[in-house]
Amino acid sequence: MTQSKQIQSRIDTYLINLRKCLGELPQEEVQDVLLEIRGHILEQSEAKGDLTETKLREILKALGRPEDIGVLYQSESMIARARASWSPHLIFRTTMRWAMRSARGFSIFMLGLVGYVFSFGFFFSALAKPFYPENIGLWLGPNLLSMGYHHNTDGVEELLGWWVIPVGLVFGGLFLVGTTRALRWALQFARPMLPLSAP
Repeated sequence: MTQSKQIQSRIDTYLINLRKCLGELPQEEVQDVLLEIRGHILEQSEAKGDLTETKLREILKALGRPEDIGVLYQSESMIARARASWSPHLIFRTTMRWAMRSARGFSIFMLGLVGYVFSFGFFFSALAKPFYPENIGLWLGPNLLSMGYHHNTDGVEELLGWWVIPVGLVFGGLFLVGTTRALRWALQFARPMLPLSAP
């Protein structure tokens, strides 16, 4: 095998491995990424004069391992989809992935988690009230103000009665929508550093 064929084979192998690491991306995005990376390799090789194995190794090392690049492009695609979506599941999952990559992402994820837990708590109270009418409510007692299930009702007062159902539904919805909007807005600051974005 000639030197140029060996080099071309190495580039092809790199791109094949990268394709495997872009599994979650839509097919047209995969093609765009592969064309972008191939173009970058060829551009860098022209800038370095005659392309040798050593120079190609330097170019590929600067780009990074296909596994690492694949994760970055998948994260970028997921963030773009979440920014355009109102799906709490997609937005929360994207925020969770962001949390694993930065301190800011972790902080936003924790705020989102609190918001969704409150939403779930309100919805649970509203939907469970007919099944546990004596134990679900807004409870007030010494050093206590809580909404939800309360096992021992001695010494505490239930404030809402059956109003816990509309209150729970309204506040559950407000927390759900508010948290989703806040996370969606925050995702504009989640920018994975793609390999070709570096100066």
